[in-house]
Amino acid sequence: MSLRFMTPVWAIALLACSAGYGGGDYGTVDGNPGGGVGDAGTLGCLSSSECPTGFVCNEFGRCEQPPPPPGDGGVPPPPPETETKISAPVSSQRFVYVAMTAQDELARIDGATLAVKATPVGEAPKVVAAIPHGDGAVVLDSRNGTITVVRPAGDTDTIRVLPTLVNLNRIDVDPSGRFAVVWFDLTKAIQEGGGIGGIGSFQDVTVVSLAQGTERVVNLTVGFRPREVQFDAAGNRAFVITQDGVSVINLGGAIFAGPSIVPPVPVADPAVAPEDLEVNVVATGAFAVVRQANSAKVRVVDLVAQPGLAREITLASPATDIDLAPDGSRAYVVQRAAKKLSIVDVPAGAIDPSGIVTLDLSDGTIGSFTLSPDGKRALLFTNATLDERVTMVKLDEPGFPHVTFPLKKAVRTIGISPDSRTAIVINAKAFGDPNTAGSVDEFIDRSFGYTVLDLATGFAKLQVTPVDPGSFAFSPDGAKAYVALDGGDADVATRALQVITTQTGVVITKQLGSPPSAVGIVPSANAAFTAQRHPLGRVSFIDLTTDQVRTVTGFDLNGHVVH
Repeated sequence: MSLRFMTPVWAIALLACSAGYGGGDYGTVDGNPGGGVGDAGTLGCLSSSECPTGFVCNEFGRCEQPPPPPGDGGVPPPPPETETKISAPVSSQRFVYVAMTAQDELARIDGATLAVKATPVGEAPKVVAAIPHGDGAVVLDSRNGTITVVRPAGDTDTIRVLPTLVNLNRIDVDPSGRFAVVWFDLTKAIQEGGGIGGIGSFQDVTVVSLAQGTERVVNLTVGFRPREVQFDAAGNRAFVITQDGVSVINLGGAIFAGPSIVPPVPVADPAVAPEDLEVNVVATGAFAVVRQANSAKVRVVDLVAQPGLAREITLASPATDIDLAPDGSRAYVVQRAAKKLSIVDVPAGAIDPSGIVTLDLSDGTIGSFTLSPDGKRALLFTNATLDERVTMVKLDEPGFPHVTFPLKKAVRTIGISPDSRTAIVINAKAFGDPNTAGSVDEFIDRSFGYTVLDLATGFAKLQVTPVDPGSFAFSPDGAKAYVALDGGDADVATRALQVITTQTGVVITKQLGSPPSAVGIVPSANAAFTAQRHPLGRVSFIDLTTDQVRTVTGFDLNGHVVH
C-alpha cells in the first residue's frame, strides 16, 4: 500500500503523528466521551471502522456522516478503505536531522556519537527531507522562498542556498538523490492548521538539481493543484499528480531548459471528481494505473510513448485498492465486493485481458493491500469494517497460493518486515470504552493494540497497549521492530517505546522521559531512534543489538525529523 489521496493519509513511519489519546475513545462527541454520535465531526479517527455505525472517516481524520445516496430509497455505499503510508522515507545512514524552526537552524545529530551540529539554514525552517545514498538533507525556509542543501563535512556542514517559489510546504526527493521537487500541498496545509507561511501556488513547482557543486533550480507550471509527486525508479522523471492529470517532468532536461509549462497528461474523464481517483505510476515511468471510486474498471494510461492513450480493464466489482510490483511489471487490483485479486501484467494485461490472473479470495474479507519490500508476499485485509482476518498471497510461487489467518482484533494497517518473514498489524479500535465492556472479547475489541504476525505459520501475538500505537519501524534485517506509544503531554501519560523481537514475539518496553513523536533507523550507527516532544529537544537512540538506550537532550525539536 502506498501513498494515495482518496482517503485519510497518516504517516506510520518516520514523519509520523501518534494519535496521543488515552485508553478511551478518540475525542468526544457532543462533549460526552464515548457518547452518542451527535456531531461526530469532532470525533477523531484513523479508519472508518473506528467510527460510530453509519459514519465514515474523512481525509482530515474526523468521523462524518456520508451524504445520502442519490434518489429515493437508495442504499448508502459501504465505507471506503483507508489508505495509509507505512513505507519509511529515504534515510541518511548515520544522522538524524531536526528543523529548529525558532532558531532558524538545522540540527544534525550523529547516531553513533550523539554529537549535535547546528547549521543556519534560513528563516523559520520547518520542512526537511533526507538525500538518498548519502548523509545530506534539504530544508525549506518557511518565509522567504529558499531551500538549503546541507551536507556533512567532518565537524562542519557545507551549505548551498537556492531560491524557490514562496509558501511551499512539501519536498519530494527522487530515489537516486539527484533531484527534488518542491511544491505546495493544500491538504497538508489544512491538516496542519495554517501556521508559518501562507497559501502557495496551485500550479507552480520548483525543481532542484542536487548534484554537489552544481546545484541549481527551475520553476515550472504544472496541472492544477498538485496532490502527490511520484518518480520512476531511475530518478529521471517526476510525475506530478494533479486534479487534471499527470504532469511528466524530465528532471535533467527541465533544469537546463529553463522555466516552462508542463501540461498534464489526462488520465480520466474530466467529469470525474479528482478525489475519486487513485493514480499509480509504474517503476519504469511508462504507464499509470488508475482507479476510480465505485467503478468496476481500471485504466492503464500511456505517459511517455503515446501520452494519454488509455486502455480499460473490466473487473468483477469496483477496485478498492491498487498496488504495483517493485519492478513495475505488475499491478495488483483488489475487488472487495467480489472478494477477488486481479494480477495484471503492465501493459500486456491491458492490451490483452485474457492474460490477467484473477484469484478467488472468498475465504477472507479483503479491500486493502500491503506488499512486502521484495514483492514476494502480499497481505490483504479490510479496515472499512471490523474484520479479524488477514489473507496472505505468495506472489513468487506458481498459481499464487494463498492462506487466510485469523486475528484477535480487526485491522487498521499493516507493515511487512524487510525480510518478509513478519508483519506488524496495527489493530483497529472498536468504538466504545473498554472499561464498560461486557466481555473479554469486547474489552479487547475496544482496546488499542497491535499484532506481531509470523508469515510462515500465521501465528499471531496480540499486544494490547494503553494508548494508540503510533510510529513504527523495522530494523534493516527485520529481526526487531520498534513501536512508539504516545499517550499525550500530560505528566502521567504513557510515553514509551516497545522493542519487539520479531521471531519470538517478545516485547520489551523502554520508558521514555517525554512523549515519542517519531521512530526511525540510522543503519550506519546500528541504532533505532525515537524523537520526542520536549521543550529543549530530545532524541533517544536504541542499539539494534543490545537494546541499550542513549538520549541526547538540549535542542529545539519543534520541526520535522528525518533520518
